Amino acid sequence: MAKRTFGTVDELPSGRLRARYRGPDGRRHAKVFTTKADAWAWLATQQTDLLRKSWRAPNVSSRTVGEYAEDYLARHDLRASTRVLYAGLWRHHLAGPWADVPVDEVTPAAVRSWHSKAGRTTGPTAVAQAYRLLRAILNVAVADEVISSNPCRLRGAGTPKASRPSRALTATEAMLLADQLEKDRRTERYRALVLVLAFGGLRFGEATALRRSDVLPGGRLRIERSVRRVEGRWVVGEPKTDAGHRTVTLPAGIAAVLADHLEKHVPAPPEGLLFSTSSGGYLARSNWNLTFRRAADAIGLPAVRPHELRHTGATLAAATGATTKELMRRLGHSSPAAALLYQHAAENRDAEIARALDAMLGAVRNPSDDDPKQDE
Repeated sequence: MAKRTFGTVDELPSGRLRARYRGPDGRRHAKVFTTKADAWAWLATQQTDLLRKSWRAPNVSSRTVGEYAEDYLARHDLRASTRVLYAGLWRHHLAGPWADVPVDEVTPAAVRSWHSKAGRTTGPTAVAQAYRLLRAILNVAVADEVISSNPCRLRGAGTPKASRPSRALTATEAMLLADQLEKDRRTERYRALVLVLAFGGLRFGEATALRRSDVLPGGRLRIERSVRRVEGRWVVGEPKTDAGHRTVTLPAGIAAVLADHLEKHVPAPPEGLLFSTSSGGYLARSNWNLTFRRAADAIGLPAVRPHELRHTGATLAAATGATTKELMRRLGHSSPAAALLYQHAAENRDAEIARALDAMLGAVRNPSDDDPKQDE
């Protein structure tokens, strides 16, 4: 039997056969079949059209997920850090199973099968991020009216399941953590950072992008940018959402700490970083995480993650009775969903207060034997 040299046929996880080749337009074209004979017959037809110079690019409905992904990753509205993240997710988790599959042949069952297999070998955060990216790519195909609906329909698949629920620190714990950092000459400059994160609810990238000029009268902070490390270089860009552009007012006590920090640790020029390393550079998240955990361990805090300082700021603000819109504005949220979570946390705190009051009532109703009032 003559060896076939045009195109390839391989078996997909679903058991179906995928035929694919690269056309004269430089793009890879593919189609999925139930039998190997049909797959090779289709390739033979495509080759014949090429030889007769009658080949035409396949109908748009046959565009592959990979072709849509290529266009999606080239969008001009993606932040540099987001583009790097998406490219990595596509390369490591999506390209293998999906690159050559026509978008009109992606089914909910195939998505469910991929998600189940990916979850066995990949962490929950990466799987959730990859699922969201796949859904976003296929949403473009829906907008193009190539497919009638998005086959990514797994409830909750875009939200990673945390190993434990987020925990908000109490105001006392946050102050103890800040005081612990102040005890060490190498970390004292980060005392104000802990308090701004815990009582202002800023994202880490927002806080570490702040400059002296962003500190306004009245204990206010102007949030206009965010910074993160991308492929070995610092990238300063817009906040995570449009709502991230905001002004946050700090409690007077925290504003006083920040004023002292400005005097001791921040360069005089307006562009001087508010929270930096001792050499004046951007503070790496990995270094901060290590510093945070050492301080938390030193004061005996239960398991707590650095990001939970923002969770703390949100929960404390909700406990004051702030409305959903007020929380959204303070935290830079573009939708009410997250703000409602913190309001729910405040409601749980109200139940704790009620239990404490019950204990007080119990003490009144059941006085101890040595209470002198018993003999009156």
